[in-house]
Amino acid sequence: MIQVCLDQLWPQDKPVAQIVFPKLLPTRSGNLVTLWVMLPKQEIQNRLFSKFQKELIYTELPHPMLLWTTQMITQQQEDRWLPCYLDLKDSKGEEIARCLAEKGFYYLLFFAIEEPQYCTEVMAVTLNRYQTKILTQWTNTSQTLQPIGRPSASKHLLKQELDKLKSNPAILESVSQIA
Repeated sequence: MIQVCLDQLWPQDKPVAQIVFPKLLPTRSGNLVTLWVMLPKQEIQNRLFSKFQKELIYTELPHPMLLWTTQMITQQQEDRWLPCYLDLKDSKGEEIARCLAEKGFYYLLFFAIEEPQYCTEVMAVTLNRYQTKILTQWTNTSQTLQPIGRPSASKHLLKQELDKLKSNPAILESVSQIA
């Protein structure tokens, strides 16, 4: 599976910039959940031995949305946060969330800004059992809800929660739900 990831090319419809986005990669044995990350080449090299902390934050209102973030922790550098927002009323967001819950792991695909065409590094990240269980519950619940606002409003709320988390990171991997 690592080779499938390493064979990926940077999408032409994405900018060459420091960004993160999710993508399902089809394989013979089913879809792989991936987060595509573009960073400077040196930063990728410096983070090869990072410790990962995964956070899932969910809001039902005004629109069902999930913030799935990976925190890369190294002693040499400031933590790097890789946030990903999934609209759970959108079929693509729902499919990614369901696959993530089912598989219980995902791959980080790193692309260097200086050489953006090819994937340079791949790292596997695992969710804990509680995270996969609650992710399934949130995805199921989201399908029964009627949004009362726009996805952008929920994304704004989740960004605020991420800012709080960055200023006071949790010691353990966690999941949380906001109103």
